[in-house]
Amino acid sequence: MLAGLSEAVVVTGPAHPGGAEIVHAANPAAGRLVPGLVVGLGVDHAGHDAFTDAVARARPGFEAEVAGRILAARAVRLDDDGTAVDFLTCWYLRDVTEERRDSASLVRAQARARFLAEAGRALHGVLHLDRTLRTAATLAVGDLAPTVLVLFADGTDLVRWARADRGAARPHAGEMRRADLRAAPRLSEALTGRAGVDPWVGVELADLPVWNERPTAPIVVVPVPGTLVQGVLVLVGPDPADDTLPVAEEYAVRVGTALSAAALYREQSHLGHVLQASLEPPPLPTDTGGLLVGSAYRPARESLRVGGDFYEVLPRTAAGRTPFLLGDVCGKGIEAAVLSGRVRQSLHALRLVEQDPGALLDLLNVALLDAADLDAPDAAVTLPRFATMVLGDAEPLPDGGSRLRLATGGHPPPYVLRADGGVEEVDVAGSLVGALRDAEVGRAEVVLAPGDTCVLYSDGVTEARGGPTGRTFYGEERLEAALAGCVGAPPQVICDRVLQLLTEWLGGRTHDDVALLALQAPRRPSREAR
Repeated sequence: MLAGLSEAVVVTGPAHPGGAEIVHAANPAAGRLVPGLVVGLGVDHAGHDAFTDAVARARPGFEAEVAGRILAARAVRLDDDGTAVDFLTCWYLRDVTEERRDSASLVRAQARARFLAEAGRALHGVLHLDRTLRTAATLAVGDLAPTVLVLFADGTDLVRWARADRGAARPHAGEMRRADLRAAPRLSEALTGRAGVDPWVGVELADLPVWNERPTAPIVVVPVPGTLVQGVLVLVGPDPADDTLPVAEEYAVRVGTALSAAALYREQSHLGHVLQASLEPPPLPTDTGGLLVGSAYRPARESLRVGGDFYEVLPRTAAGRTPFLLGDVCGKGIEAAVLSGRVRQSLHALRLVEQDPGALLDLLNVALLDAADLDAPDAAVTLPRFATMVLGDAEPLPDGGSRLRLATGGHPPPYVLRADGGVEEVDVAGSLVGALRDAEVGRAEVVLAPGDTCVLYSDGVTEARGGPTGRTFYGEERLEAALAGCVGAPPQVICDRVLQLLTEWLGGRTHDDVALLALQAPRRPSREAR
């Protein structure tokens, strides 16, 4: 009767009450799954411990490997002539090997997908090269190998590395010279990309600075692809039974992308710092022929530290004059800062052929217009075209004062703070610089007595919106009052005080670029001091 069943069935029970368990019946399907079973002999005759143990302990079922296959068994007690006494047990056996392998493969695939997704999120947006290296090594520990080493080269003589070990509190990181990689030539070839590398090769690491022992575990070397990087991922001691290579290669792609992004960010950041340093207001000189100077600067985008306002005081010339300037290009941000740098460089060149402020401003106007004509109309970034400016020079007088020659183009007129507290606006005006071929340049001459101060400022001061409503201009009247309150103060204190009052007026609101430059004729020493 059992022979016609496709399901494997084995009937077991004692040969007599209290006797040993024997096989009472088994169909051919059971014989294929549990080879060695013989009807009439003991269950242990086949030598399958899992089946023997389940029968002896009267278990309701089991799942175990039997004869190289994974079996799932279910036990059903049979009654003897309808009595309540259990005599025989019918075992239904099923081969679940493929099911379990498919299930285990699915679990591994899900774990790998989860690992790669979490690794991608962890590496995304780090943008710090050394931190990315340490993160890449740390994430792979445990999932790919007990020890992970990541090496990165960026075209210099140095190779950065990070090593993470299972159980270590934090990864180790450092640098080594490319020459140190001669001890591991295959690793060096993989890092430079000059040769392909079989991922399952032994690499000698004992002589490298990143190692302090001779590794005995198997080593996997996976190249790290990237647009801006040369790198390798070294796995020490991966499980040979686990198919590590495919997921390691997928992980190496994510590491290469993250390292490329971090390297690009580092290059752009370095370039930005270099450009930013070249565009920041230069320090004030010490050789000014006795003229005291002070300044204040606050860009609209303070994170950039540069903007469209600019000022400069140059050292005293051979003729005994101290050149100075303060200007404002249209726009704000990095584009305006680039034009301000162009204006300053143009002035430096033009001073070689002209020192008169008015003539110098005329030449600058022509230079900016010519440069605008040369700019490509389809350029990706369009720079501002014109600027406002006050430039001049200061000549010391025999009585200790200074004579200022001023030239302006479209800029707010300077103020003069007299030593007695009076505030005067210089009557000078002119056209925008770089806007018209026939621009008019305003010219004026101001004499500073000892203790007098000339204050140059950008329209970011007077046009700052703030106050109770947040919409009121700071205006000329408030600026004049602020200057009057600074009588007797050094020029740097005057600039700092005006900037402080302006900041309070803004109340944290957005603002335009702000620049202040104060030029002061030194006071005569008192009779007691003399």
